[in-house]
Amino acid sequence: MVITTNSCTFSEYRIYPGRGIKFVSRDCKVHYFISRKCTQLAQRKIKPVKLNWTQAWRRYFQKTKAHQIAKKRVKRKQKIQKAIEGVTLETIEKMKQPDEKLKIRDQASKEIKERQRKLQEARRKAKANVEPKKGAAKAQVVKNVKGSKKK
Repeated sequence: MVITTNSCTFSEYRIYPGRGIKFVSRDCKVHYFISRKCTQLAQRKIKPVKLNWTQAWRRYFQKTKAHQIAKKRVKRKQKIQKAIEGVTLETIEKMKQPDEKLKIRDQASKEIKERQRKLQEARRKAKANVEPKKGAAKAQVVKNVKGSKKK
């Protein structure tokens, strides 16, 4: 079942059957208003764009889109390598690969990091061996505390 609705000439809301006011002006134009509020504002010739609850205001300040626009799909650029004048594709690919000097630097930095890690582990072991001796000395010291029982 299809319900015929009219739109309010002031607020542009839908008016369902049995609702609203139908007003015919002197120039024989038919106006539909959803409420007395809309009729009074229209009679006072107040612009609906200036009232932020109307659809005209929402359209004017771009709060809602008048009609939904489908998003355009953007074609992504495909990367294509072309040979430059005097240089072939093979030489360009070789330039992209890391040089032997870089490989040697990486190996040297890895070796240095391994040495530092071994030194840190050795220091930790040395500290671990020293700490129990200090703890044992503390256990032998007897402190005088109030309320302690004498043996």
